[in-house]
Amino acid sequence: MTTLHKLKKNYEFKKVYDEKKYFVEKYIVMYLSMNNSTLNRVGFSVSKKIGNSVVRNRVKRLMKEAFRQVSVNMKHGYDMVFTARVGSAAADFKQIERNMSSIIKKAKLIRSEE
Repeated sequence: MTTLHKLKKNYEFKKVYDEKKYFVEKYIVMYLSMNNSTLNRVGFSVSKKIGNSVVRNRVKRLMKEAFRQVSVNMKHGYDMVFTARVGSAAADFKQIERNMSSIIKKAKLIRSEE
């Protein structure tokens, strides 16, 4: 099992947002930035518009697990922030996972099999 390297500080999130490179799906937005290292760092953001703390934490857990499953074949060297969109509170795990894998494919972050 791999460790999830997280973005935790506000300035780390702002640095990724300031790159202005993002990809949108129905339930998730992914902001992307190069980090010039050999690993990916990831952050998850769920606003109060989504719901109360129970709902927000559930959505965060779903996004973390979906990322863990789709990140196996990803390229390295990126900082990513996944932000939940308003309809994500009603989404189930499969929908979140489909959205996340679709975003990662759009961003061309899948490693080619050689």
